[in-house]
Amino acid sequence: MFSTHAQKLETFKNYCGGFYKSMADLMKMQRKEIAFYDFRSGQTIASIGAQCSHWEAAYAATTDSVTFYLEDIDSSKFKKSQVEFAWNYYATLRSRPMTSNYKMIIGDERSTSLPENKFDKILIINSFHEFTFQTEMLADIKKKLKPGGFLYIDEALPKKQGQLHGVCNKPMFTNEETIAIFEKNGFEYVNGIDFHYRQKNPTRKIFAFRIKN
Repeated sequence: MFSTHAQKLETFKNYCGGFYKSMADLMKMQRKEIAFYDFRSGQTIASIGAQCSHWEAAYAATTDSVTFYLEDIDSSKFKKSQVEFAWNYYATLRSRPMTSNYKMIIGDERSTSLPENKFDKILIINSFHEFTFQTEMLADIKKKLKPGGFLYIDEALPKKQGQLHGVCNKPMFTNEETIAIFEKNGFEYVNGIDFHYRQKNPTRKIFAFRIKN
């Protein structure tokens, strides 16, 4: 997902995504994300656009007794064997069974197909800029969050407006554009963390939103 992590990640033939080589690497490289998401025992979390599910499996390894709903529309990479591999890989790294489990959900471009009023937190990791029907998807997501639940958007930030994403070649959104999109669709910006990676300006940000009262 983000090149700064590449030196700590391992890839495997027949599986997509990058995997940390040790729990020490995972905790070091993801400490800001883990603290910001603040996963807690008993929570129900959804990840929209999970695809390879390697990030979700990594987060599951750092906590206990959390239920992850993994959602995607691309069944070519989002498949049972891939998710099982990711979960088992991190179970091996942490040297004890994973107590956080998962459910797989196939959605479409307008709907997540997730259950309503179910989620403490919903994550969209490096995927929101690819949404074709933003308004429809955000309306759907509002129905899925519990009262007081949070929506987290993890995105690369462009150096200038209109810059295309290096992988999918779709336009990225600036900080201001991202907040404006969500406010227009009934969310309020609560907090965020910037990642600079030795750059003067942030090149990545995780935004936290909740539904407007």
